[in-house]
Amino acid sequence: MVAAESSSPGLPAGSGTNVRFAFVDLLRGISLVVMVETHVVNSYLLPALRLNWSFTWLSFINGLVAPTFLFASGFSVILQGRRQWDAWLRFGAPFWRQMRRLGFITLVAYYSHLQHFKLTKYLHPDEPDIWKNSLQVDILQCIVFSLLVVHLLILLLRKPRAVAWGGLFLGVVIAILTPWLWSRDFTGSLPLPIALFLNPHGVSLFPIFPWMFFPLCGAFASQQFLVAVQEGREDRIMRRFFAVGIVLIVAGLAGTFAPYSLPGYNDFFTTSPLYLLIRLGCVLIFCPALYALEKYLRWVPERLRLAGQESLLVYGVHLWVIFAFLRGKHVGPLIGLEKGYLGCFVLSAAIILLMLWLARFWHHLKTEWRRPVKSAQFATVVFMMAVFLLR
Repeated sequence: MVAAESSSPGLPAGSGTNVRFAFVDLLRGISLVVMVETHVVNSYLLPALRLNWSFTWLSFINGLVAPTFLFASGFSVILQGRRQWDAWLRFGAPFWRQMRRLGFITLVAYYSHLQHFKLTKYLHPDEPDIWKNSLQVDILQCIVFSLLVVHLLILLLRKPRAVAWGGLFLGVVIAILTPWLWSRDFTGSLPLPIALFLNPHGVSLFPIFPWMFFPLCGAFASQQFLVAVQEGREDRIMRRFFAVGIVLIVAGLAGTFAPYSLPGYNDFFTTSPLYLLIRLGCVLIFCPALYALEKYLRWVPERLRLAGQESLLVYGVHLWVIFAFLRGKHVGPLIGLEKGYLGCFVLSAAIILLMLWLARFWHHLKTEWRRPVKSAQFATVVFMMAVFLLR
C-alpha cells in the first residue's frame, strides 16, 4: 500500500536504491493471492473437512498470509521513507500526502464494516453490538496504526538506524505484553474504538497486540536491507534473512518445551510470542526466495507484481466479491454456500484471475489518466459518505 522503492539522498549514487524492489511487491502480491484462497476456504469449506489433518496444514499456510502482508507494509514504508526522509522530518508535502493516503485507507477500512450503510441505524440502534461490529479492528486499521507509529518513531528518533532498532524493541515489547493485554476487558474503562485496538473483545481480528509486531519487524528488516544495498552486499543480507528465519522457527518450536509461560491469557496460536517467532521466521525465508527469483532467474510475474502495488484495491474488491456478491442473497443460493476442496480451489482461482486482471487494468488507468482517476476516487468517497449520511 506504499511504494516499494527508495532513493535516499544519504545513499551514494549507483547504490541501487533508486529503483523499485520487485521482490517486495511480489511478497505482497503473493500474500494477496493466498488471501483470496484463505477467505474462500474459510467461507465455503464443508465443516466435516475441517477436521482432517490436511486442513491443519492448510490453515498453517493460510495463517502466514497476514504476517506476510503486515511485514511487507512495514518493509515498504522504510523503502519509501529513505527517499522522502528529510521531507517527512520537515512536515513537507510528501509527509502530508502520506497522511492523506493513510486517512483514505482508514476510511475504506471502517466503511467496509458499516452495518446496513445507514446513519439512522446508529442513531437509533436496534442491534446491541452494532457499534462494536462497526469499529472492529481489521488488517487495514492495523496497518494504518502501525505505519503511524513508524512515522512517530521517525519524527522522534530522526535517524534510520535508531528508528529501525526502536521499532524492533517496540515489537518485542508488544509480543511480550500480548497475553497480559488479552486477559483484560477494556471496553468499560476505555473508549470502544481504542479498546478494540488492544485485544479482540470478541470482534477485532487484528488488534495491534500482537499484530503490530510484524510491520515493526518489517521496518527493521528494510533498514538492514537498505544498508546492505548501500554497501553492495545484498546477497549477504538475504542469506542472513534466511538463516535468521531458520533460527526463529527452531527457537519458536523449542520454546514450547519451556516449563513456564507469560502471565495472562495463554493460547499458542493467538497470543504466544513463540508462534510469532515461527511465523516471522517463515516470512524471512520468503524474502530471499523472492529476491533470488528477481535477481537470478530474472522472472518477476508482472500481474503478481501489479497486484502487490494495487494491494488496497485487490483487498477491498475481493472481499466484496466473496461476501457481498457470491454469498449474497441472490447469487449465494445459486452457487451454494458450502463446497469441498476442489470447489473452493476452483472458485479461488476464478477470483484470483479476476483480481489480477483488475489490478493490471487499474494500474494502467492510474498511469495513463492520473488526474481523472484521482477525481473519480474523490467523487467516490463523497458518494459513499453521502449514501451513509442520508439514508
